[in-house]
Amino acid sequence: MKKMTLAIAAALCILALLAGCGGSTDTYKAGTYTAAAEGYAGDVEVEVEFDQDSLLSVKVTDHNETVGIGDRAIEELPAKIVEELTWEVDAVASATVTSEAIKTAVKDC
Repeated sequence: MKKMTLAIAAALCILALLAGCGGSTDTYKAGTYTAAAEGYAGDVEVEVEFDQDSLLSVKVTDHNETVGIGDRAIEELPAKIVEELTWEVDAVASATVTSEAIKTAVKDC
């Protein structure tokens, strides 16, 4: 009898814990957001668009990064972030500071 009561109590505790796991099915808060992070030559500003299920677009809207170096990250990284649906992507070689600025700004959105 003691084992049965203990088993029932354990099952009820597990059910109570799992009941809190059924929250919202939305992954993102839909909308367009902007943020900036410090790059190599000043702030790198981004605009990020989400719907409730995914990251739709990332655009670098303003920067003062070095032409020919930081430009590579600005051209390549936004598409990579959208493709992988995360800001946790590899930095562009030779443009690490600019890459990290873009990723940080997207994360802040």
